[in-house]
Amino acid sequence: MIRNNDMISPYQLAMIVIMTVIGVGIFNFVHIVAKYGGNDGWLIIGILGLVHIFVGLLLVRLGRRFPGKTFPEYIQEIIGVIPGKILVLLIASYIMINLAYEIREFTEVAKMFLLPRTPTEIIIFALIAVCVYVVRGGVESVARIVEITFPLLFIPFFLVLLPGLPELDLSNLLPLVSDLDIKFMRMIPRVPFAFRGMEYILFYMGFMKKPEKASKSVTWALVFITFFYVSISVICLSAFGAKSATKAIWPLLIYIRNINIPGLFIERLDGVILSIWVITIFTTVITGFFIVTYSLSKVINTKEHKQYALPLLIVIYYLALQPSGLAELYEWGSWGFKYVSPIFVYGVPIFALVIAALRRQGVKRDEEF
Repeated sequence: MIRNNDMISPYQLAMIVIMTVIGVGIFNFVHIVAKYGGNDGWLIIGILGLVHIFVGLLLVRLGRRFPGKTFPEYIQEIIGVIPGKILVLLIASYIMINLAYEIREFTEVAKMFLLPRTPTEIIIFALIAVCVYVVRGGVESVARIVEITFPLLFIPFFLVLLPGLPELDLSNLLPLVSDLDIKFMRMIPRVPFAFRGMEYILFYMGFMKKPEKASKSVTWALVFITFFYVSISVICLSAFGAKSATKAIWPLLIYIRNINIPGLFIERLDGVILSIWVITIFTTVITGFFIVTYSLSKVINTKEHKQYALPLLIVIYYLALQPSGLAELYEWGSWGFKYVSPIFVYGVPIFALVIAALRRQGVKRDEEF
């Protein structure tokens, strides 16, 4: 059960979902959308975003059946203690690999645009070490950091995008709805990479003061994420066209770099955005890192999670250094997000919800709050 001082608000849950799902991969996002969705990529991602709102509500429904408990606790009730512990360890391992991927991707972007002479090992270690300090403070520390950093990130980000809007060519979005069914089929296997982190809802819902408000929090969070994805897709596709956006690894950064504001004392806006975007990778790592340490404490049956933070730092650091470069990193990521992510984002929660309903475990529907 959750202690009284380990609680988060509905607003904080929404911030955790947003700051976890929108990670450093946003820079590569439009490249994927343009490659597989073409001119209609923005439309497809919008429709699939609405579908994920429904998926998010299913995750909330599962969490509401077990108020005051987190996924590592109630999954052991649903499928048994030993199978439950094994599943929690698998999810924790998946999250660790995902965190290592995010950290390494950010490191490669930072080295190319900000810190070309800084060793990869130094950037990775410094980032993880700061995250360890926050994670050891517990879920309240994680939630408060995420709550504070949300406006610090997105307000400047949208302000930077505005000056380039008058120069967009919306004709680059034409023709619309061309071979939409084929593009849908090509995009669907790649969508989990954009919404990975949604499964964190199952963990953080157990820490809510008012879990009955989780539905609204998750809905608004996923609406914001979908709006954000559609906005940057429309902007980049309008600025470059689908073919040019496909050729660029990070179309969003190129768009920001090309913005020219007369009289601006800052020469490179992409450097400013990257400096601000450190917040995103930081919040993505701390929300996932906490889940890994917390899950491990539930598997081993210890009262505290903080003692696992330092050992796991070494594991994540080692995993982040394994890809030889950006090409190998994206190759690993494309395989993992295409085949592994759907299992944990969709498969496991829906499976657990069905089993709990069939066995009539947890709070019944007509008794929910």
